[in-house]
Amino acid sequence: MNRTMLLLSALALAACAPNDKPLKTQMISAAESAPAASPAAAPSAPDVQMTSDQLAEKNIRAALAEAAPQVKVDAVRPSSLKGMYEVKVKGYGPSYVSADGKYMLQGELFRIDGKELVSETEQVLTEERKQALAAVPLKDMLIYPAKGQRKAAVYVFTDVDCGYCRKLHSEINEINALGIEVRYLAFPRAGYPSPSASKLEAVWCNANPLQALTLSKQGQNVVSPACANPVKAQYELGAQVGVHGTPAIFTESGAQVGGYLPPKSLADELGIK
Repeated sequence: MNRTMLLLSALALAACAPNDKPLKTQMISAAESAPAASPAAAPSAPDVQMTSDQLAEKNIRAALAEAAPQVKVDAVRPSSLKGMYEVKVKGYGPSYVSADGKYMLQGELFRIDGKELVSETEQVLTEERKQALAAVPLKDMLIYPAKGQRKAAVYVFTDVDCGYCRKLHSEINEINALGIEVRYLAFPRAGYPSPSASKLEAVWCNANPLQALTLSKQGQNVVSPACANPVKAQYELGAQVGVHGTPAIFTESGAQVGGYLPPKSLADELGIK
């Protein structure tokens, strides 16, 4: 297995650490000390000053570029693990790399808080998911509003050919009656493009997409004119936030509730009594 594949395998299993306690920033010189100039010499250019975090990022990016040039590093930032930096690569969970770029760790980071183990990994992932989902325009989702007072809203990545997606949708009225708004996003499990993706596009392009979704999940063929639609973008978003199967349910805060849950169990997970 080549180095790129090894690195991608590591990143695929990796978790991330929060940036709640950044390492203390220190100023260090990135240039070697120049010899003292003689009185007749022209003034030397000022040293380029870098913070310790900036130098660490430079080292890490250089090391990863050499080890796996096909890997694109999106971000490098301090983690709460002293001496280690959180490295984010698109499509993978973050890993930790030492400031000199010579060591990499993978796995979930826990903070020992008294008698509890707190997953800092999940805290960061939750915040990232919250921001990503909140950025989706409401008009691009298929929304089944709560009946009466809205007590919660959930994002549900769905596929019309998925058995558990169909089961959840068959209970949509009961879910809405509990005060839960359901915001559907497309996630064709077979990928994009695929027959499932085409079915979802037909739903989103339909003049009555809510009715079309119900019909499609009942196994009926939905025919619609082609249109600009968000199916591909939502599929990519699902991959970004860690969707591996459907239905995948997330709260407005970014927490992942799980897959299919009966309406009452879903309400319990959301703290609705």
